[in-house]
Amino acid sequence: MALVGLACAGARAVTQADIDAAAPFASKGLGSTVRFLASDRIKGRDNNTPESLKAQKKLARALRRIGEPIHPGVKGLEGFSQHFTTGPNTGTNLLSVMRGTDLANEYVIVGGHYDHLDTRSNAAGSCGSTRAPGGGICHGATDNAAGTAAVLAIGRALRHLPTPPRRSVVFALWDGEEDGLLGSLYYVNNPLVPLATTRAYVNFDIQGSDLLPSLASTSFAVGGETGGATLQSIVAAAIGAEPLGTLPISYIFGQLRSDYASFVAKNIPTIFYSDSTNGCYHTIFDDLDVVDWEKLEAQSRIGFRTVAALTETSTPPTFVPPNPALAVFADAVTLQTVFTRAQADLPLFTPADQTVVQNIGTTINQIVTDGPAQFDNVDVAATLQSALDGVAAIQRTGCRPLR
Repeated sequence: MALVGLACAGARAVTQADIDAAAPFASKGLGSTVRFLASDRIKGRDNNTPESLKAQKKLARALRRIGEPIHPGVKGLEGFSQHFTTGPNTGTNLLSVMRGTDLANEYVIVGGHYDHLDTRSNAAGSCGSTRAPGGGICHGATDNAAGTAAVLAIGRALRHLPTPPRRSVVFALWDGEEDGLLGSLYYVNNPLVPLATTRAYVNFDIQGSDLLPSLASTSFAVGGETGGATLQSIVAAAIGAEPLGTLPISYIFGQLRSDYASFVAKNIPTIFYSDSTNGCYHTIFDDLDVVDWEKLEAQSRIGFRTVAALTETSTPPTFVPPNPALAVFADAVTLQTVFTRAQADLPLFTPADQTVVQNIGTTINQIVTDGPAQFDNVDVAATLQSALDGVAAIQRTGCRPLR
């Protein structure tokens, strides 16, 4: 990993040993943030609600402890706030900045959305932005209280480095994601630090979540190719330093359904860490009982290592447009790993979905056996469809509490 350049005069360079020593701090404080955001009193923290304002005040205090207000000299909550109105929706992004040293005018942004879906649920417990409030609470523990907690924990870990990072780091908590990525879309069209000197964006959405018991150690790093070999090597090194099976997969597999898409659209190298969507996704059952805390801790450390490397490297990633062919052979290899592991949980699926999962395994195994030289448009389509069908089948297995 191309990591360390000279820091400003008088400050020693951050070393890999420094990053290794600080990484455990990225595991601290995650539980308190998730428990607060997913509590009944915050009631799903939908944008433009009293409960969202409660969340904003708490989160702004946390942001103050790791950085400066995004609006210098503005006191209180407003110093960290970016308000927006898009159609019928209003919301508030929350941002702070940790100033860098010799490259302080360059930025790495690390973010995730803090909003969720209030009580917009039906009798079956399914949550959605188009439903009226009044049902059970959609707590959004893994989506995305956990991702919000990771952003804040990464900031705290960065403060344990012996010197501030070379590049400035912006900590961004987006609002209105559940209404169509509204907060991050507003930000990239009204940036508070220059996009031209934003070297990378690191996104967290759905963390500490297990697709299946057999996939408890499986997670995904989406879209690293948008930063070329440099970003991919930084991500691979961060993943390799932690005991979690995070697998790379191409940009399109995130389905443009999280804030990472807003930054890629503005030509910012981006990595999106996610656990994909299980049977708890957008239901009232996405509660504290389904958070895999050990997994979340490892994901936060991976995120910290990624951000730290991006702040320190002398050769930051440059943007590479998403592959117009959509999928590559390596995506089939990733799916082969996932669905090979998933075979252990076939009894959790209905008989019809057992056939779906087994057929996916057969299809993907054949693609991988044929090798990269044979990977053509037919294989691209089969790989994409396998991912869609597989996740849909996993969601139909329902939500299983871990405790």
